[in-house]
Amino acid sequence: MSKVSISLARTPFQLFNCIEAIKEFNRKGSNIVICIYKNEVDRKLFNEILKEYLWTKIYFFKLDTINKLFFPFILNKILKRYEKIEFCFFGLITSYIVHSINQINAKNNILIDDGNETFLIANNIKNNKYKDKFRNSLGNKILGINLSLDFIIELKIFTFFNLDSYFLNNVILKNNFNNFKESIDTLPEEKEIFFIGSNLIDSYISKQYFENIIKNVIEYYSDYKITYIPHRYEDLEYLLKISEKFNFKIKKFSTILELAILQYGRKPHGLISIRSTALETIGYLYDIDFLNIIQIDTEMLLKKEQVLEYKNLYKNYKQKNISLIDIT
Repeated sequence: MSKVSISLARTPFQLFNCIEAIKEFNRKGSNIVICIYKNEVDRKLFNEILKEYLWTKIYFFKLDTINKLFFPFILNKILKRYEKIEFCFFGLITSYIVHSINQINAKNNILIDDGNETFLIANNIKNNKYKDKFRNSLGNKILGINLSLDFIIELKIFTFFNLDSYFLNNVILKNNFNNFKESIDTLPEEKEIFFIGSNLIDSYISKQYFENIIKNVIEYYSDYKITYIPHRYEDLEYLLKISEKFNFKIKKFSTILELAILQYGRKPHGLISIRSTALETIGYLYDIDFLNIIQIDTEMLLKKEQVLEYKNLYKNYKQKNISLIDIT
């Protein structure tokens, strides 16, 4: 009898990592996925990534007002169709995910990566922060919501990142992307830099400061062709407007960059970003020559509490030997 897995994917990158986990742990089994999304941007990306694997069954769950209110009933209707689940893969810990994990009751619960979210979850587990966030109140019991956190005790973490500093009691399973790397042939390299976008405008930095960064980046890397890869939530119309102003190229892929480079058929010489964990994974997957983080002036951040966040980010990048480039 084949083993069964259920993947709970909240972001496109989580889905990518769920596929890697399935190929690592349940390649010959039956594999079901529930794609959880808020907008059509994510759904389109999900649809592209879903083509990378032959699924037993695919479900979509949209986080609109009605579905968020009645999520236990809607998700239970799906999950009750399956029993004796061997693996549950997920990359986020929220009320609807926790409830689903408890309903699935898998033999193995495995956390997969979702960029910085992996570190936030590790920190929350280390400091036991989830106990205050999720409580089985009387109201939840009436609604049939099960927010038990017992699964965290035996939770396994399938990750590309080094989590040693968190001193977790959980089993850490190293994700070297062995299965995906098998599909990558040697790609030709161009004298091009991919500038990986981040959704920072108006939340972390102003448009004016962002444009100043773009101008300085183009001058600093004048020996290379610069191609800006927008974050899925960035304003493409605005980016196209400033690309004409500063004379750089915008490339919007139909899938996540981890897959897009393979479809593109060639790799860039370098990757740069203001902040993105994709820098590390893509650099590793495609053996990119150099990875740079564009260091911003923390005094230009829009909120005071963001200064410490960025100082910690830069400390983390330095520990990983990722160069910080001051372009001011």
